[in-house]
Parts: sequence; C-alpha cells; structure tokens
Amino acid sequence: MTPKSSLFAALCFAAAVAPSAASADVDSLFTLGVGAQYAYVPSDAAGQEGAATRQMGLVSRAKILKFLGVEATTQIDQDPSTQQERLLSPRYQIGAMLNLIPTEHFNLFAVGGTGAHNAGDLFNSKAEDLSFHFGPGLEIFVGDHIALGADARFRMAGPMAIREKVESSIRQSLTADALTREGAPETIDVDVGVKIWQANFTVSFYL
Repeated sequence: MTPKSSLFAALCFAAAVAPSAASADVDSLFTLGVGAQYAYVPSDAAGQEGAATRQMGLVSRAKILKFLGVEATTQIDQDPSTQQERLLSPRYQIGAMLNLIPTEHFNLFAVGGTGAHNAGDLFNSKAEDLSFHFGPGLEIFVGDHIALGADARFRMAGPMAIREKVESSIRQSLTADALTREGAPETIDVDVGVKIWQANFTVSFYL
C-alpha cells in the first residue's frame, strides 16, 4: 500500500469511528480543513484529452463567513510521469466555493476554479496547461472535526489550448486544400467545450 493510500485509509477509519452528534466547526466565521481526496473519471471520458481515470491527492479548504470559501488540491494520477502532457489531468487546482446550504450537519456547495500542471500557471491565462473546472458538491459532518465529501467536476481546456486547437484545425484544412469555389475555407468544427466529468471523494479534518 502506498503512503497516499495509507493516509486515505486512516482518515476513512477515523471518520467511521468518530461521534456523529456534532459538526465540524461549521458555525465558525472561519475554519480550515485538510484531508485526502480520491478522484475518478469514467474510462470513456478519460480517452478524451488523455485524462487519467484515477487520482489520489491532498485537499485543503477554508470557509469564510459560512457562505464563502476557497480550496486547493494537489493530485497525482496513476501515471505521474506523463501527467504534464495531459491537459485535463492537472496536478494542482485552486477554486472558489459558494456554500449554498451550510447547516450544522452538512454543507451543500458549488465550486469553480482553475487547474494546471505547474502551480505558477493557475492564474496565468496564457499558460498552455491551464484548464477550468466547476460543479456541485456536498459535505456531511460525522464528528467534531471530520467531514465526508463528494462532488462532481466538469473540466474544459483553457484559452491557449482552445486557440491551439482552432489554429491546428485551420492549418489542417488549408493543407488539405479544403477551399470552396469562393476561395473561403470550409466551416471548421472544433470541439472546445466541456470534455470530462470527474467524481471526487474526500475525507477532511477541520481545525
């Protein structure tokens, strides 16, 4: 068993034996949580953009004024040696959270942000490895400090990757001499929308 797997198993055990009566500091104006995350991408979607089907990582979340929050994750997939070559399997992610229904026992939220293989590219709109993600999630508090979570993320390429796809398609069309009689290129269809959905499962410890 790898160190990451051991950490994930230990946190799951802690969540299972924790008392279920209290919340994870959900009523505090500010609280910080750290934990482990397992991500799964269906195999039919993983073929698109070469995304990995499984990722293990660490997640940290800060809740501010109950309804706002931020999160940051570091993930390594099952083939880390080629992760940097796959746009929609980012090593680093950061996002903003909107806690829609924060209660004493659970938190329903929406999250959206950026991902990149290099941490410095998370805020760089011109980075070729930049991607975007967004989706809904739910945390259930099972102890004084323990929370179990699940969310779905939808991923799409960043502006530079989309631009490269469009330019590549144009070059291929012109190379194939795909011109109409009026001298204009034929319509070019480039798939640049949401490419992959991903399910994440987390176990977090809130301070």
